[in-house]
Amino acid sequence: MKGLLLIIFAVLVTVRTGAQEAELAPIVVTGTFELRQGPSVTDLFTQHLEKQIETKRAVDEAMARSPWYYSRLWNYFPMRLGTSSGDLDQFLKPQYLTLENQKMDWELRRTEKQSLFDRR
Repeated sequence: MKGLLLIIFAVLVTVRTGAQEAELAPIVVTGTFELRQGPSVTDLFTQHLEKQIETKRAVDEAMARSPWYYSRLWNYFPMRLGTSSGDLDQFLKPQYLTLENQKMDWELRRTEKQSLFDRR
């Protein structure tokens, strides 16, 4: 029973609200609407690529006019590895051949001999 009354009420509300119409004042358009026509996405991308190509060409031309020692050929050679100190032995000589290590070995042998003789 309650469901039937609810359905009848819903139908009456929709009929009543559907019959109502709202009147609006007419809209008058004065002037013209013009869309600002900019370059399309593909045109913008093409312009970006053209700028990159022009920049690369300018750099290449500058490199072509520069002296030979600024040539790109030198980019392909590995960097020269040098030491900050003038002593190359610290990089080329193994640790066990250094003078400090040899002195330590001599001292160790001397103390071992002394300890062997002290025991007897």
